[in-house]
Amino acid sequence: MTNLHYYRVELFYDVIDLQHTELESRFSETGTKLLLFMACLSPNKSFVSFDKNKLIKLARLYPKDFSDIDFEILDDQLETYILDMLNSSEFLNLNGIGDLAQKMVETKRDKVFSMVYLLIKLALTLPVSITTFERSFYAMKIVKNRI
Repeated sequence: MTNLHYYRVELFYDVIDLQHTELESRFSETGTKLLLFMACLSPNKSFVSFDKNKLIKLARLYPKDFSDIDFEILDDQLETYILDMLNSSEFLNLNGIGDLAQKMVETKRDKVFSMVYLLIKLALTLPVSITTFERSFYAMKIVKNRI
């Protein structure tokens, strides 16, 4: 084993394992799934991470916001939404979901793709909700440990 091999392979794998363990301890399985589903809305690199099935799974996590009929509408809208986004030059160089939501409102596509826009709004509030929940849980843990 050479020094180069040690630093490139052995040490690299150890660091990756440590980072993986750290991420698993910080995020629950459900939180990780939510973030992965949310990433499917990202407009980066011409919507390369778009996945209709994952977005429908994301919508199913919000049963109060989507009825059974809404799921059918969402399914149809997602089909035409991605074709419209890929064929529109206005949506090519967006940097995130926030930019996507803003551009949809500017171009009035939030009215055309109302279910997709609702999903985007819910995805934008998700990181704030998760952070607020984790802070509250952490604060309760501190209080419980002191008592």
